[in-house]
Amino acid sequence: MIKNKSAQEIIALIVQSGEIIDGATDNSDYKINNREFKKRDKLYQEIAKDVELAEEIYDHLLEHPCITVKISSSFQCLKLNIYVDRSVSILEKLAQRTDIGVRSFNAEMCLRVWRGEVQ
Repeated sequence: MIKNKSAQEIIALIVQSGEIIDGATDNSDYKINNREFKKRDKLYQEIAKDVELAEEIYDHLLEHPCITVKISSSFQCLKLNIYVDRSVSILEKLAQRTDIGVRSFNAEMCLRVWRGEVQ
């Protein structure tokens, strides 16, 4: 899926996926949401095989304005043990926001899973 793709191309794929998930979340379209989550998770699995590539990609994605992209990228960083402090800070701030709906709960749950509070 990411073979022979540049970091910028992979970033674009993840951003596109995040925007689709955001739209599906806003429209309560669980079918599109679930389908896109599966597709995005395959990307994340492949990225995880190359930590240098992951560092390059997530360095950019942690700054992206799409909240879904920030949340998922932060969680992936925590799983890979890269940009940990930065990711925790992003997730904690997003978890406190009241203007982003279910996304604040998603950020909180990512932190709780990473901390081992829930499975």
